[in-house]
Amino acid sequence: MSDLTSDQRWLLYFMGGWQIRDCLIGTAGTDRLMQSMSGACGFTGGPEGGPDWMTGWSTRNGKISSPGHGESRVVITKAQINAYARSLPESVRAELIALRAESAAEATRTESWCRCPWAETAPNSHSGPCERYHPTDEEECDHYATVRRIDEALKEALRRAMNLHDLGAGQLALFDAL
Repeated sequence: MSDLTSDQRWLLYFMGGWQIRDCLIGTAGTDRLMQSMSGACGFTGGPEGGPDWMTGWSTRNGKISSPGHGESRVVITKAQINAYARSLPESVRAELIALRAESAAEATRTESWCRCPWAETAPNSHSGPCERYHPTDEEECDHYATVRRIDEALKEALRRAMNLHDLGAGQLALFDAL
């Protein structure tokens, strides 16, 4: 695998979500991320198990730095992300592609749902009730359960892709004898 420091891998995991998923799938995702000038700051702590100082990030000029403001403690470039993505096993990339397809299918399935209050009654005297589909409470709950399941699966897949499961485990074993 292409080398990224543990802080660089934590940064990508911390950013997470569909943007990093797409970066690990192919260069088009990295291109889109670098053009986005996205950023976030003000988190009260880093990712669970990651550096506490990682409280945000900033995407500018083909690189991502963290924290999001002040002195950067970690920087990762577009080229480094692309090299890392190319070094991932095909099974990891296939899992990320499958999660992207599953997320897109759920979004497509529910994109025409309407949640306005006019399903049964007209909003005014010169119109009728909304004619769009209004999901039942059960359908709504099922949809959000599906979204949460996909999000959790993506979070776990990114954790594996970033090889973060074992970080710190060796050091914790030192305390087992105490």
